[in-house]
Amino acid sequence: MSQPILAPFLPRTRDEMQQRGWDALDVLLVTGDGYVDHPSFGAAVIGRVLEAHGYKVGILDVPDLEPDGSGWKRLPAPKLFVGVTAGTIDSMVTNYTASKKKRRIDVYRPGGTPGRPNRATIAYTALARHHFPGVKVVIGGLEAGPRRLAYFDYWDEKIRRSMLVDAKADLLVWGMGERQALAIADRIARGEALTNIPGTCELVKPDEVPANARVVPSHAEIESDRDRLIELFHAVREENSPSSRPIAQAHGTRVVVQHPPSPPAPQAEVDSFYDLPFRREWHPDHTAAGGIAALEPVRWSINTHRGCMADCSFCSITFHQGRSIQSRSEESVLKEAAALTAHHDFRGTITDIGGPTANMWGLGCKLLEKGEACLGRDCLTPDPCPALRLDKTTEGYRRLLGLVRSTKGVKHAFVSSGIRYDMLRNKQGELLPLHHDLVAHHVPGRMKLAPEHASNAVLEAMNKPRFEVYEEYEKDYKDECRAEGRDQHLVNYFIVGHPGTTLEAAIELFEKLLARNYSPEQVQEFIPLPMTRACVQYVTGKDPMTLAELHVPRGEHERRMQKALVRWKAPESKQLVEEALTRGKRTDLLERFRHAIKTGGGRRVSDDGDDLDTCG
Repeated sequence: MSQPILAPFLPRTRDEMQQRGWDALDVLLVTGDGYVDHPSFGAAVIGRVLEAHGYKVGILDVPDLEPDGSGWKRLPAPKLFVGVTAGTIDSMVTNYTASKKKRRIDVYRPGGTPGRPNRATIAYTALARHHFPGVKVVIGGLEAGPRRLAYFDYWDEKIRRSMLVDAKADLLVWGMGERQALAIADRIARGEALTNIPGTCELVKPDEVPANARVVPSHAEIESDRDRLIELFHAVREENSPSSRPIAQAHGTRVVVQHPPSPPAPQAEVDSFYDLPFRREWHPDHTAAGGIAALEPVRWSINTHRGCMADCSFCSITFHQGRSIQSRSEESVLKEAAALTAHHDFRGTITDIGGPTANMWGLGCKLLEKGEACLGRDCLTPDPCPALRLDKTTEGYRRLLGLVRSTKGVKHAFVSSGIRYDMLRNKQGELLPLHHDLVAHHVPGRMKLAPEHASNAVLEAMNKPRFEVYEEYEKDYKDECRAEGRDQHLVNYFIVGHPGTTLEAAIELFEKLLARNYSPEQVQEFIPLPMTRACVQYVTGKDPMTLAELHVPRGEHERRMQKALVRWKAPESKQLVEEALTRGKRTDLLERFRHAIKTGGGRRVSDDGDDLDTCG
C-alpha cells in the first residue's frame, strides 16, 4: 500500500523556511519543549491552526539548548507577533518534584535533557524582547493561563503578581488558545488594537478598566491577607462563562483585566482543529539526541474531546479547557483512526480513545452547551446531575468505540484515559452497557481509575465520590472480568498530602490498601496549582466553598509519612509506616503490616520516587 504524502513540519530553521520558499514569518512560536507535530502538543496545534488560515508560522523550540544563545537566531523576527509558552507542562513541575527536588529527566525535551528555565514563560519573554525588539509578545499555555491573576506560588511560598505583569508581555492568552491566536494575528495584520479579545488578559491604566468589570482584591491586598484568595477564587469560578463580566485586579498603578471566554466551539470547529495534517512525529532534528519521550505514550492516541465537568479540587482543567465538553464528531474521530492505520509506523493498536475523562465524550446539558454552569450544584457530586443525559451520551461513546475498533487496520482500540466510574451507572444504579464493552474490548490489561483517597472527609475536600462508590464499582469490575475470562486489573491513582488529610485519614487509606495487599503503582504528591480550590485550601487552611477549617500537611516529614503509608511495600517506607501507626495510635495494624512485608517483599522505585511496578 502506498504511503500518503505528509505535510512538511513547521519550519524550525531558516533552511526549512527556504525550502518552503519563505523569506519571512508572520508568527513565531517559542516553546521550552522539543517540537513534536502531534495534536497533544499545544504549540503544534496553534501553529497548524494559524498555518491553515494562511499564516507563515515558525517553531523556535528549546532555544536554550544552544548555550551560546544561538538558538534564538535559528529563525528571524516575525511580522506579527511572538507567541511564548513554557511548554506542554508548567516549567516548575517539569523541573522539580513535589518535594522540590531537581528532576534529572525532562521527557518533553530532546533525549530527556533537563535545563528548561524556571518560570520559562518569563525567561523566554525577556529573551524574545531582546532578540526581536519591537515585535509584540503574547504568552499562553498551562503555565501562563492559570497565573493570569495574582496567585500563590508553591515553589517560593509567596503570592506572586500576574504572569502578564512579571513577563512584561503585550497580552496573555488563557484557556484553549486557537481562537485567540487567530484573532490576535488578524488584528495585528489589520493594524487594530489587542483589546477586549475573549479569553485574554491585558494590562491597562485604571481609567481604562471596563465599566462593568468585577473588581477583585489586588495583588497587594492578597499579599497582606491571604484569606482574600477566597474572594478571588469565587470571582474566577463565577466569571468563567461567555456571559460573564471582565475581572479587574490592580497590580500597583496598573490593572490586569481578564476578559470572559468565547462560547464553546461548535463540533465542526473542534473537528477542524484535529483534522489538521499532523505528522505525529518529533522533528527529525531531535532524532540524534534520542527523540522526545513524551510522544510515545500518546503517538497512537485519539483525543475525542476537550473540557471536564468534574471540578476536582486539585485540578486546573476546568479553568483551562473549560467545564463544557467540546466533543469531536464520529466522522472526525474515524477519519483520524483511518489516518493512523495509513501511517508507516502504525502496528494496529490505538492506545487511547479519550480525553481528560474518557467517558465524558458527548456529555452536556443545555446550560453547559452554551458555556454556562449551575453554580448552585456540582455536575457530578454527590451524584451525576439528571440534566446530563448520561444514559444517551454514554451509549454514544460506546458506539464510537465500536466504530473505531472495527476500522480496517485496527487490531486493538484501547481506552487508557481515566474512566469516571460514577458515570457508568444509570439512574436506577444499574451498570450501563459501556461497562461491559470497556472490559471486553477496550482495557489494555489495566483500567485506570482515580479514587484518590479512602477517607470520605478527604474525598469531600477533593470534590470526589465517596469511597463506597469506588468499592462498589471495584467489585463489579472484577465480576465482569471473571465473567469474560479476562485477567485484567485496576490501576488506582491516589494523592498524598492533600488539604484535609490528617494522619488518621492517611492511616484509613493505608488500612484499605493493606487489606488488599496492594501498594499502588503510582502515587501523586499534592501540589497546590494556581486558581484551584485545593490551592486556596492549602494557603488559607479553609475550604473556600464551605469556609470549614482543614488540616493542611505542610512539613516534609508529615508528607513523607503519608506517602510511605500508600507506598508501604517500598523498603524505605517501613520505618515511616511504623512511626505513623505509632503516632496515630494504630499499633493494632503493626503486626499485620510486618507480616505483609515479610510475605510480600519490597518494590523498586525510580529516582524521582515514582512507582515503576504494576499493581497486583
